[in-house]
Amino acid sequence: MQRYRVLQTYVPPLIADWILEQSNTRDTSVSVVIRDHLVTAWNRDNDSADRPGGSDPARQLVFLTTALDALLASHPDDTLRKRTHAAYHRRLAQLGFIPTRAKEAGDEE
Repeated sequence: MQRYRVLQTYVPPLIADWILEQSNTRDTSVSVVIRDHLVTAWNRDNDSADRPGGSDPARQLVFLTTALDALLASHPDDTLRKRTHAAYHRRLAQLGFIPTRAKEAGDEE
């Protein structure tokens, strides 16, 4: 049976409030929330070390976005890149990743 070790740390009030909020939301202890975040961070750091460079999702994402931007920039329709970026920002706003901005002149739906 695996035995857990006790760790103690001090965090800024903003992080403490965030952890306490997650603990209340998940109806679990603060130590479980912190452990889950540490395990997630450890897995993220170690998963990429176990993969060959070409199969790392973060690297693939950088390549895909760079390649797509190059294709859009060289497309005969010179408005396609701008429209794609506008659609991307609208989608980010819909998903709540960025604040919704007021509709500007020239925005296409």
